[in-house]
Amino acid sequence: MTLKGDIDEIRFRNEENGFTIAVLDAEGEPVIATGVFPPVVEGQTVVLEGGWVVHKKYGRQFKAERCDIEKPSGIDGIVRYLGSGLIRGIGPALALRIVSVFGENTFSVIEKNPAKLATVRGISASKAEDIAKAYGEIKDMQDAVMTLQSFDIPLGTAMRIYKVYGKDTADTVSKNPYLLIEDVEGIGFITADKIAAKTGIARDSVFRVSAGLIYTLKESVRQGGNTCYPFNDAVSEAAALLDVEEELVRSVADSLILEHRLKLTAIAGEEALALPGVFRTEKNAAVLLTRLIVSADSTVYDVAGDIEAYEKINGIALHALQKEAVSACVQSGVTLITGGPGTGKTTIIKCIIELFEKLGKTVLLMAPTGRAAKRMSEATGREASTIHRACKFGSDMASGENLAADAVIVDEFSMVDIFLFEALLKKIPAGVRLVLVGDKDQLPSVGAGNVLADIMRSGAVKSVQLNQIYRQAEESLIVTNAHAVNRGEMPVLDDKNSDFFYLAAKEPEKIAAKTVDMVERAAKFIGVTPDRVQVLCPMKNGAAGAINVNRLLQRRLNPDAGGGRVEDEDYVYREGDKVMHIVNNYDLQWKIASGYNFREGSGVYNGDIGAIREVNSSRGDMTVEFEDGRVAVYTPDIYNQLVLAYAITVHKSQGSEFDAVILPVTSGGPMIMTRNLLYTAVTRAKKLVVMIGDKSRIKYMVDNNYVAARYSLLSGFIRDAQRDTALLFSGGKDEGA
Repeated sequence: MTLKGDIDEIRFRNEENGFTIAVLDAEGEPVIATGVFPPVVEGQTVVLEGGWVVHKKYGRQFKAERCDIEKPSGIDGIVRYLGSGLIRGIGPALALRIVSVFGENTFSVIEKNPAKLATVRGISASKAEDIAKAYGEIKDMQDAVMTLQSFDIPLGTAMRIYKVYGKDTADTVSKNPYLLIEDVEGIGFITADKIAAKTGIARDSVFRVSAGLIYTLKESVRQGGNTCYPFNDAVSEAAALLDVEEELVRSVADSLILEHRLKLTAIAGEEALALPGVFRTEKNAAVLLTRLIVSADSTVYDVAGDIEAYEKINGIALHALQKEAVSACVQSGVTLITGGPGTGKTTIIKCIIELFEKLGKTVLLMAPTGRAAKRMSEATGREASTIHRACKFGSDMASGENLAADAVIVDEFSMVDIFLFEALLKKIPAGVRLVLVGDKDQLPSVGAGNVLADIMRSGAVKSVQLNQIYRQAEESLIVTNAHAVNRGEMPVLDDKNSDFFYLAAKEPEKIAAKTVDMVERAAKFIGVTPDRVQVLCPMKNGAAGAINVNRLLQRRLNPDAGGGRVEDEDYVYREGDKVMHIVNNYDLQWKIASGYNFREGSGVYNGDIGAIREVNSSRGDMTVEFEDGRVAVYTPDIYNQLVLAYAITVHKSQGSEFDAVILPVTSGGPMIMTRNLLYTAVTRAKKLVVMIGDKSRIKYMVDNNYVAARYSLLSGFIRDAQRDTALLFSGGKDEGA
């Protein structure tokens, strides 16, 4: 529905995102209107599209989804508009003098003949130009936002677009709306394509086909984790997306290759396409890794005695593979250690640290997530950081110094994607030892690349695979069941005296209900609060998917008490809700209270879990405190970077460890309900696993060893870098020639 009125009062406005709370005079009736507005001031007439809502605290109000602005009319309206402060250099008194001279022609004078303003007392020629410029900027923004709305672009998105393109917004969007995909966060191909259709861009336009093909490759990176993609597959998928002939896409692909907008490469003897930036990242990572391999000092250390001393002091006995791993870390430039739960990876890390320190070397500990870094700190008694923070990954990365260390140890390496890996390698000087520790059988990184597997496949790095389970770990059914699943065997489900339980249920609704009931019971059983229990769902959607289970758990654990709340597409957020940040936002500001002082910084990352401490409906923002004490404020334009986290997907749990894990198992597609997803879920638990579902579905997952193919080039690039290095040291003679 439509609501027209004059703005009587602006009670709140966030200039960063445009969220506004205004009081309108709508045919003599005061109305509260909220939403994302372009710059508006008291006295302006607005036409809003949206609907009525009832806020529990503030009552009936109009929630706007579109805002058109009418130019103020009448002497009083013009004076009020000019004197509002919206236009730099004009206050109420000056506004009155201007309008007293030019009357209802005031706006025409400012736009077309601003020099006339200098005839008004208090306005010089230069000030007249400044006023005209400021008025033009505001008008450009308002006009641009209204133009974008004509393409059915939501207000919030329209404001984001304007921030990118400024006064060129309308021109850019009209000529090539596909640029929005690359330039503006949150805009995908479908939105851009709808705009293109309205601007008259032909279905077989080169603009459109180029955008569709590049979008297909970007989605392959974002969704599939690929760093390249078979040429024919990319062409056929893009053609299907665009509804055009494959031959046309093939022709455009050839042109994009010639223009260096796409990179032609090969994988497994088949032509493949890659985005140039991704291609360079992967190739550079290979070069940097090779540099670390060959730059290690050639000193041979006899560590056998040191290992023996460590065993004696700590009352342990390392098995042969563990000793081999420790020795390799000290001797080699780069070492990769893999192993499942209970194989002693943490023991090895502690031993390596002590041996490095005994040799007088400084050691830095890192992990991909805050949770993993915290766990690493607790296990070793030494400070560990996230890779992001250590490398200042993001906007200020280039300005940061190299890491000051003789050795760097990275835990949970299976989670590291190619972009993070390259960022890390850029910060490690030549000669520094690099130790990579992970579990090769877990799900691959959420981000692009197949880094751990590619390094193993290259054969360039000393790799030790741990396979012996420690005796004390064997006492845990979590550990033994995890290894059973990994071997393709059914886990033990009927041992009532263990840390691994099974509850039978078939229908998704019943599985979801039992999951909700079990959270508080599990927390009580192991003596923790419910927030320390994590539900891990294989899928987002469905009755037992993360979205629905979140709603059910929110209702149970944090019922609506009538306080502040905000809404997005999937959830209602309330104070006290458990939430997770789901993208890397390098610019989001945070504070940590330390006594009476505050430590400030920026960067909140994918997988960070916290709780909503305050919802301020009047300002339209929420305050979230993360587990490490960081406090960040979320405005409406970044609400979509949060999800409720009572339940999360197994993919989102990577790198994290929880006191208790509850796993609802339902029917699902063969590409989702896989053995390594089940293995990953089980290995996230420290004290308790509760599996809920039908045994036949669990067996299906155990038997389903499907692993989605990931196309990547790192292993080949590493071999190339090794060959080039060998040629360099041999004086350019290829011994194989």
